[in-house]
Amino acid sequence: MRKKLGMGVLFVIGFALCCLPIIWNVIEQRHQSDAVATYQNAVSKKDDTKLKEIMENARAYNDMLYQTGGAIVDNSDTEILSDESYQNQLDISGNGTMGSLDIPKINVELPIYHGTDDAVLSNGVGHLQGTSLPIGGENTHCVLTGHRGLPSSKLLIRLDEMKKGDLFFLRIGGETLAYKVCKIQVVDPEDVSSLQIEAGEDLVTLVTCTPYGINTQRLLVTGKRVEYKKAEHDSIKQELPSIRELIFFFLPFLLAAIAIGLYLWNRRETYEDGKI
Repeated sequence: MRKKLGMGVLFVIGFALCCLPIIWNVIEQRHQSDAVATYQNAVSKKDDTKLKEIMENARAYNDMLYQTGGAIVDNSDTEILSDESYQNQLDISGNGTMGSLDIPKINVELPIYHGTDDAVLSNGVGHLQGTSLPIGGENTHCVLTGHRGLPSSKLLIRLDEMKKGDLFFLRIGGETLAYKVCKIQVVDPEDVSSLQIEAGEDLVTLVTCTPYGINTQRLLVTGKRVEYKKAEHDSIKQELPSIRELIFFFLPFLLAAIAIGLYLWNRRETYEDGKI
């Protein structure tokens, strides 16, 4: 009896541990959705003149970044590229949110924050300082980075499911920018050659760790700006997760089914033993 009770307790603990990531992920998705909604609400309430000024400042930042190659050569000409200036760029909502990243195919909508520190990457995607701000335009290459997944949140865990020709979207300052995936690469962490601005191009690269769970390299998914069409966006169907994701999702339910089966089997044996 004690042996059965001990196994039952161990099973309950194991089942709870398997369920926790699912519960945490639901909670974090709610937080991320709230952050995106807060940003969009702030944009809708922002005075048009002020919003235009914010976007003009961001364009000036990107122009200076392209002209100088990101180097701050003196305080007078490149003051706009300072850390203080960067932190204020596109901060429409006042909480550090630049906008949001929307990838309908893999059911991702995450807030975009300044920088790539741990606090940022635990709650959304980070903009890599020193790359173009995510407002589009000629001579820009914006780099957004995110974790491949945490115990509490999936984040960009399904980014490896993206293929050439897939679309992702940025919602910045009341405008939606569309990007079509044109290049997918796996590189070493120190290889940044593919993140440079290309003259005349409007690019966004999404960066995360790979292989999943090992994280020794970086997965780069680069999109080239295309015309945004709302009907095209709305027609994108969310695809089923990979086998890996399905296994992780259904594992707690599988354990529950096994537990119920074992319980019924033990009840049956106990009943039959009692009859004898």
